[in-house]
Amino acid sequence: MQDEFIATNNSKIPPHHTLTSLSLTQVQFSANDNYSKVFAHLTLSPLAITCGYIAVVLTTRDLTVVIMLAGQLLNECINHVLKRQVKQARPTEYLGDGYGMPSSHSQFMSYFATYMVILMYRTGASSGAVSPHVVTTIVLIWSILVIYSRVHLYYHTWQQVVAGTICGCTFAIGYYYFVNSFLRSRGMQDWMLDNSFGRWGYLVERQQMNHVYQWEWEQFQQWRKIHQFDAA
Repeated sequence: MQDEFIATNNSKIPPHHTLTSLSLTQVQFSANDNYSKVFAHLTLSPLAITCGYIAVVLTTRDLTVVIMLAGQLLNECINHVLKRQVKQARPTEYLGDGYGMPSSHSQFMSYFATYMVILMYRTGASSGAVSPHVVTTIVLIWSILVIYSRVHLYYHTWQQVVAGTICGCTFAIGYYYFVNSFLRSRGMQDWMLDNSFGRWGYLVERQQMNHVYQWEWEQFQQWRKIHQFDAA
């Protein structure tokens, strides 16, 4: 019988039959399909977006992004509950873990895309950033490709990705208007900006400012002139 560990170069390497993989980043695809590898990379987009959320929050301290991230996490919790209520299996037994209805990737991407579209057309035009039309087009195409990838790779059925898309879009619309109409009218955003945590984290809300990127650039140029003068 093979020993539990094989000693090699003074290190202990576990035998292959005792190893497992991290399913969070594992994507299986057909080597005979030229498009599958592309879709396998695309289907990891939720992980990249989550990292992007964290990076933007840490670098900008923007309350708008914090609220959007909170909604994204709540959206995932809702998907977790729905899957365990519906209990519909995936198309195959060997691709993906857990239940398949509704698709969490589809719900994630549809929430992200819907919230971004609303945000761009409500605040993007006044921020001085890239055109809302450009951003929304890129985000929508990206989301559609990720959603389709789940069917192409046989992780979900069409019904499961459509259900996930409807759930994500519906929640994004409801959450956005709940936060920006109901809670804002009751001073929730101001409270988050003014409390001790908001002051400690230097939270700001950029959507309240017009042409924020132009303003930041002008502030930077003024800072440069002052320090160049001091250096001289």
